[in-house]
Amino acid sequence: MMSLLRTTMTSATGGYVTRRLHVPQEVWSQGGAKLTNVSEKVRVVAILCSALEDLQTSSSEYFGAGNVSSGMALGIGSIGRTEGEAWISRLEDFSTVCDGVVASFGKKLGVGEGFVVKKTTWGDKLGRRFDKLTNGKNLDSPAAYVAGLRKLFLHVQLLDEHSKAITSQPVAPAYAAFPADIRVAADKKLKRVSQFFATVVLTFVIRDLSQLLDKYAKKCEKWLAE
Repeated sequence: MMSLLRTTMTSATGGYVTRRLHVPQEVWSQGGAKLTNVSEKVRVVAILCSALEDLQTSSSEYFGAGNVSSGMALGIGSIGRTEGEAWISRLEDFSTVCDGVVASFGKKLGVGEGFVVKKTTWGDKLGRRFDKLTNGKNLDSPAAYVAGLRKLFLHVQLLDEHSKAITSQPVAPAYAAFPADIRVAADKKLKRVSQFFATVVLTFVIRDLSQLLDKYAKKCEKWLAE
């Protein structure tokens, strides 16, 4: 879904998010649509992008460059339990970021229902990271929000690659060398962060898209009437 949404933002002709719903690119750049809590959403998107960039670095370190699900990752040699446990730790770090986002912004954005937040003391660290990433930026800019979503929806495909690699039959070479318990633990953490994107990120993005489509449809009606 996030890949499809990104296409609607980057392709000159927009794209389909379902078989029946086509979203023109202009929907995202139109003026006059008043989205709520844009500054908070820009902050959330910025911190997730930063965390995913860190995760990508770790993925390249442990699995090599390339797509881990296609088997095209350029391996770095022997991979075993030590590397597997280190990768699990990085996934846990990312999961902690997700918990911090929900704890700090879930209530205000009206998202996160069904996502159980683990107790964390990472709140202050999260706040400082937000401030560093967004310092000097126009957080109320819808353009900054959409630009951030384009970047986020590209980076998040890393999680999809790993999910496909670990659930494919047979298991992709990138994960085949790991002990079974390491694969089970990685699968569990990947499913949890997938739930986060479904119940938090996609919830507020789809809500905003609905509002933008409604505004765009009204503009089209006005144009036709004229």
